[in-house]
Amino acid sequence: MKNKNRPRDKYLAFLIIAMMLVIGIYPRVADAAMTTTTTLDYLVFGSDADNNLITGVTSTINFTLYGTITTTDPSATPQSVSTPNTLLKSGSYTAYITDPDGKVTYYPTSGSSISNVTLDKAGTYYLYVSDSSNNTASGTITVTDAKTAITGKLSQNYSSTVSVKLMDGAGNILPRKTVNVDATAIGGNVSSYTTLYDGTFSFTMTPTKMGTVNITVGGHIIGSINVTPAYTEMDRIGANASDNATRSVLVAQAGWTSSKYAVLTRDDGVADAMVAVPLAKKYDAPIFMTSTNQLNSSVLTELKQLGVETVLIIGGEGAVSSSVQNQLISNGIHTSRIAGTDRYETAAQIAYWVGSSRTVYLAYGYGEPDALAASALAAEQGIPILLTDSGALPESTAKALASLAPQNVKLLGGTGVISADLEQSLNQSYMVERWGGVDRYATQQAIFQNYFADQKAANSFPVYFTSSSVLSSDVGGGTPYGDALFTAALAAKNQGFVIALPPDNVPSSISTFLLYNKVYIPSSTVVGNGSAISYSVEAKLNQLLAR
Repeated sequence: MKNKNRPRDKYLAFLIIAMMLVIGIYPRVADAAMTTTTTLDYLVFGSDADNNLITGVTSTINFTLYGTITTTDPSATPQSVSTPNTLLKSGSYTAYITDPDGKVTYYPTSGSSISNVTLDKAGTYYLYVSDSSNNTASGTITVTDAKTAITGKLSQNYSSTVSVKLMDGAGNILPRKTVNVDATAIGGNVSSYTTLYDGTFSFTMTPTKMGTVNITVGGHIIGSINVTPAYTEMDRIGANASDNATRSVLVAQAGWTSSKYAVLTRDDGVADAMVAVPLAKKYDAPIFMTSTNQLNSSVLTELKQLGVETVLIIGGEGAVSSSVQNQLISNGIHTSRIAGTDRYETAAQIAYWVGSSRTVYLAYGYGEPDALAASALAAEQGIPILLTDSGALPESTAKALASLAPQNVKLLGGTGVISADLEQSLNQSYMVERWGGVDRYATQQAIFQNYFADQKAANSFPVYFTSSSVLSSDVGGGTPYGDALFTAALAAKNQGFVIALPPDNVPSSISTFLLYNKVYIPSSTVVGNGSAISYSVEAKLNQLLAR
């Protein structure tokens, strides 16, 4: 028997399904048409290190991809919804880099990095990452040559330690990088080092031949060190100059191409200016000598050539006259006169200009050789030099000591020039040390030996040899040589020192010092003509220092 209610049942079923669709209980057929698409938009490098590379260094470049995800639902309103700036964590990508010449190199990528990237030419590169729909993101990579800051030097047959700091083109340190030291050009090997976290590494080497040692990164030379002779004999300065003023100009030309300041003193003695080298060092100034009443023409020419703006005149008008001062002023050069009523007060005034220090050197007021022996070394340390009588401090010196307030006083010379009683008196207020010997040459030895005792063997000090005839009595009442004075300013500028010698021999105290300390001396220069230091003495000095 047929069911008469079947058409009504079908109708009810249809109504129920329709209601379920309306309220979302029954799955809609439209959901099957929902789609999601991803569009690659841009990339961001992981850090500055990822897009700032060093020439020749193999690197991994990290990056993050961002894009727009679009969801399309035909049954929704709106049908499409886009979400930009979305981190893309997966997908299929292709990566390639173009170099400054347009050459393209492809790299496998997971979408977050590319590895084993070695870019061998400094310049601007471009990284491109593409998805399967050929949407592309790009970024700029800057490649620079590494650079170095090298401290130390290499000398033939001499063990030296060299420190190297590795930096990128912007000067940022490069830690944990492999650096090679290539010594094959001097018969050595290639050695590898890894920079520390401060970007530095050090190596020690004893080259057996001359040549060049190269510092390389990624096969590229980023620094070089020339192996120099352990000792070099420099050309004599002033070989044909017969007067102090001319030689002072030649020494200035050997050390300065420009200077805002210069020191000027009389050319017939060094009493006023024997303590002026620390002053010259403070102002990076050469020292010139001139006659009392007339400015030497070659000195004026050199002052103009150097662009000197201010001349510090040492001594009163009896030493350098007002007419000389007026000549300077008329040539557009400012002047300042540093002077006292005597050499002691002049030394004190110079010391005030130099400034306070933990240490003060004290020399005999008529002991020019002793003061000059220490002058370059004192200048390099910023230490003033004061003068004293043999048995008591002059009032101006005592006042200067009280004002400068040093902790240490170093006496220059033996008890024959600065008495033991004065030393004992000074000991009540200061820590006193005596650097002296039986004569001017032994005092030089004592000064140099005490100074070098605290130095490392890796340090070096060029030596300048000048005449020791710095007193009028040394030249039979004539004009003494001022070479030791103005040469000390050059020595101080070059971190060296001056040894004063008689014209025809090398005193035993000096030869002993040179023999046992030549490891510190990379070069020597004789200043003065053959009458000041003979050529036979020059040859002997080079024999002593050669190695």
